Amino acid sequence: MKHATSLCIVGGTLVDGTGGTPLADALIHVDGGRIRAVGRRADFPTLPDATVIDARGRHVLPGFMNGNVHLLDGIMMMGKGGVEYLARFEGRLHEVIEEAAQVALKGGCTTVFDTWNALTPVLNARDRVNAGKAVGARIFAAGNIIGMGGPFSADFMMQARQVISTTFADRMDRLFDAGVGRWLSTLSPAEVRPVIREYLARGVDMLKVAISDHLVGLLGWQSPYLTFSERVLRVIVEETRLAGVPLLTHTLSVESLNLAVECEADVMIHATHTSLHPIPADLLERIVAGPGWSEIQPVTHAYQCHLEQVNHAWAGYGGGAHRENIARMISAGAKIILGTDAGCTDPDILADLPPEELVDRPWTLGSDHIVWMKAMIEHGMTPMDAIRACTSNVARAYGKHRDYGSIETGKVADLLIVDGDPLVDVANAAKLVAVIKDGVPVDVARLPDAPLVTRYPRDTDFSRQ
Repeated sequence: MKHATSLCIVGGTLVDGTGGTPLADALIHVDGGRIRAVGRRADFPTLPDATVIDARGRHVLPGFMNGNVHLLDGIMMMGKGGVEYLARFEGRLHEVIEEAAQVALKGGCTTVFDTWNALTPVLNARDRVNAGKAVGARIFAAGNIIGMGGPFSADFMMQARQVISTTFADRMDRLFDAGVGRWLSTLSPAEVRPVIREYLARGVDMLKVAISDHLVGLLGWQSPYLTFSERVLRVIVEETRLAGVPLLTHTLSVESLNLAVECEADVMIHATHTSLHPIPADLLERIVAGPGWSEIQPVTHAYQCHLEQVNHAWAGYGGGAHRENIARMISAGAKIILGTDAGCTDPDILADLPPEELVDRPWTLGSDHIVWMKAMIEHGMTPMDAIRACTSNVARAYGKHRDYGSIETGKVADLLIVDGDPLVDVANAAKLVAVIKDGVPVDVARLPDAPLVTRYPRDTDFSRQ
């Protein structure tokens, strides 16, 4: 890993990610990729022998951490674009993931947790980025969701099988399934245990289990079924704990969320999505009191209004009881983290959308975390808590807080310098002046450095050579 020799960021107002009072005229000394000192500039009569970055008039924040992305765009896998996306980039999916990690980094996310993806491509991309062989946001990866099928299964876009070759569909499903798909629900606890153990040994950073299914794209919001018996679920939890990695849950109903709480999941993905039913008061109390963190996926009021005005199929995503669940979680003091489901969306899909769906689109990687903070503040969260939910909270949820998530002595030097005060308007967090990852300033203007998906328009065939 390449580290800058030594840096001093001086004069900015520090919002360190812990929720403490911002520190004006701060100095942050970085050496060997880690933060060596933090304090008021006046407390350092002599600066270390370091490259000085002048942050006067600006704010310094920790690098953002997204607790739930799908760097291969999972939203497209549930509708238009998934077939052409996978076919166009087959054999290069690891490059798409690297490009997505660069798009995230360019937007100020220095760390992402990819909670559903094709296992081998995401591990290959993770290893290259994390070893410094490729530029990008740091990646932690889960691979497949235990009990969930591939992109052309009922969990995503089975309808596509009517117009594509079975051979291609099966190959893609095997790539994503990674041996831990829907068939596991047919097995006994004793049969499931070695499968989970072998999967964990393949090098995933966390394990995500489908407590309820993912048939929402096929059957709508009123269709959640429990994927596993409680006996099988107990085995999956036991093996995850033995492996010492975070346990994540996918839930889409009140009862599946209740099981996630009973399992003491570390991260409950889209915890407020309960098939348009309110979370019962007693369950909400247990969520607040329990050890787990709730990943929440809001939309802004303006975006929700558009979805409802056009009777969009995704109107239930952030509306009705789901919107109320978010406000109640915030008010109750639940432990909340950023997560967006965002990925590297094909520009052809974005070109098809009406202008209203591009503004505040919650799944657009690179700006998704800004939209998330804006939406959460509309639901009642304070700007400071929104920043914490995108930094130190994510690190704590995934057990990475010793190294990441805040600007404190000893931690990895992931920092942002922005114009404007993000506590006055979180949109100011998008006004990036500098992105520093692992103590090294990132040349974000050059990202992505080898455009593949984002190389657009694709008009080569219209020109004679």
